[in-house]
Amino acid sequence: MLADSLSIATAIPLLLCSVFALAIAIERIGFVLTRKGLSQHQKQAVLSALNKHHTGDALATLKASPTSYQSVIEEMVNHCDNSKAIRDEAIQIMLVRYANQLQKRMSGLITIASLAPMLGLLGTIIGLMRSFRDIGLSQGPVNPSIVADGLWQALTTTAVGMVIAVFCVFLHALINSRIRHHLADAKDLLNLFSHSLELKSVCKSSQPAG
Repeated sequence: MLADSLSIATAIPLLLCSVFALAIAIERIGFVLTRKGLSQHQKQAVLSALNKHHTGDALATLKASPTSYQSVIEEMVNHCDNSKAIRDEAIQIMLVRYANQLQKRMSGLITIASLAPMLGLLGTIIGLMRSFRDIGLSQGPVNPSIVADGLWQALTTTAVGMVIAVFCVFLHALINSRIRHHLADAKDLLNLFSHSLELKSVCKSSQPAG
C-alpha cells in the first residue's frame, strides 16, 4: 500500500507538468502561427513605393494588408505630423505591447522545464528510499527482484522529468524564434516608414515659400 502511494505521489506532479506544458504549447503555437505579417509580394510593393517616395501609396498598401500589428500601424499614422523622435517612441511603445501579447504565458514553459527535472529527481530519491526499505524488510539473502521495482521507479521518474524539460525548452526556443522574426520584420518596416515620413517632412520644409 505504501509503495503504491509513493508511486502515485511521484507520478501525479510529473503528469500535471506534462499536461500544463502541452496545453501552453498548443495555445501559444496556435496563437503565434496565426499572427500575420506582410506577404512577400506586399512587402515588395511597400518597399518599392517607399523607394520612390510614394509614402501615401505605401501606407495604403500597408493599411489594406491584414497584418496582426495594425494597432502599431494606426499609432504611426496618428503621429505622422509629429517629430520622428515622438513617432518612433510611440511605435516602440505599441511594439512592446504587441510583443507582450505574443510572449504571454511563455515563461510557463521555462518554469515547467526547470521544475520537471527536480520532480524527477525527487521521484528518484523516493524510489531509492523504497528500494532500501524493501532490502531492510527482507529476510535472508537479498533477491535482486526485491529492489528492482524501486530502482525502476527511480530511473523512470528521472527520465520522464528530463523528457518534459527537453520538450519545454525546445518549444520555447521554437516559438521565441518565430516571435523574434515576426517582430523584426514589423520593426524594420515601421522604422523604414518613419524614416520616409521624416524625409518627406524635411523636403517640404526645405522648399521655398510661395
